[in-house]
Amino acid sequence: MKKQTRSEAREAAFTQIFQLSSHRDEMDEARMYMLDEKPECEQNLGYITEVTEGVIEHEQEIIDTISRHLKEGWSFRRLSKAAKSILKLAVYEMKYCDDVPPKVAINEAVELAKKYCDDKDPSFINGILGSVMSEL
Repeated sequence: MKKQTRSEAREAAFTQIFQLSSHRDEMDEARMYMLDEKPECEQNLGYITEVTEGVIEHEQEIIDTISRHLKEGWSFRRLSKAAKSILKLAVYEMKYCDDVPPKVAINEAVELAKKYCDDKDPSFINGILGSVMSEL
């Protein structure tokens, strides 16, 4: 089995958080599916589970944090599911993961946005997270 990088584990965590928006009550099943599809996730299952469950536990606080940094006239509900999931993951890491420097969380979020979002979202996500970082 190939060794999984933290970036790959973060991407797996993103997919789990993304699924929360539609299948919150099926997270154990989603985790099992993830492990079937990507067995290397077993190496970082502790991190993936911590982040996913942490986002669930602190979800409203995370959404409130993100919402405070949106431009006037924008609401969290207006964002795409992918952007919401990436922002939730990054804000959780910035606030609660002592082993993840905020700049790393931001950079990784931008990379996920380049892969899963529209062309304008990486710079949008970078701006929101930069503003959150300055608040912390």
